[in-house]
Amino acid sequence: MRGAVVAFTLAEALITLGIIGIVAALTIPNLITNHKSQVLQSQFKKTYNELSQINQKFIYDYGMNMCEYDWMLVESGMTVTNASKEFAKKFGEYFVTKNKNIGWEKIIANVKTLTGSSVNLGMFDDGYNYDFMKRTYFFEYGSPTGKCPVISVDINGISKKPNQLGIDIFSFRPTLDGRIIPVGNPNNVSDNKNGNQSNLIICSQTDNSNMNGFGCAFWASIDKHPQDNTKSYWKDFIK
Repeated sequence: MRGAVVAFTLAEALITLGIIGIVAALTIPNLITNHKSQVLQSQFKKTYNELSQINQKFIYDYGMNMCEYDWMLVESGMTVTNASKEFAKKFGEYFVTKNKNIGWEKIIANVKTLTGSSVNLGMFDDGYNYDFMKRTYFFEYGSPTGKCPVISVDINGISKKPNQLGIDIFSFRPTLDGRIIPVGNPNNVSDNKNGNQSNLIICSQTDNSNMNGFGCAFWASIDKHPQDNTKSYWKDFIK
């Protein structure tokens, strides 16, 4: 004896499809957001690692790290601004660059703070370079009391949005002892040896300062929410 064939009515089928659609509408945006965060986190780690590698190559090639090289130029008579621009050119020799006709004004035009407000362009105007992946590296000279420059990197390429500090643009600093450190560690705000960063610690979802986001690299590196260390930077902080 054959079993009875169970069939759905049109109404039942439509209700089922409606439920599937609601579930998809609720879950797909979160899946997309999580995927983007995972990609950005991977790009951040890759950039941080490659900066450290380039720094080690500087030490091998010149007998000094990037921080020492930058200030060797200053001590030879260059202004700190021109030294950073020269350092940016030397830095660019460690990878194949493209799009050499892109001007600074075009590159910087759409860069924003973490909250989307206008950024302090003074942190980007002392030289720049970009690699074959179109990641853009901006250089800012060290403070008078500290000799290490700030290197800000658009980790997914300047042509890809959102071009915001703390999301796809992060700042790092080479140190006199040969390391690369992510900017924003609240315990290093008075680090005069490597460059005081008291104005580079802001990483907030609500602060409208034109420096907001420069201090996010530290939190991104340890994957901690700046205002709630029980939460993740990549999963919970950036939106």
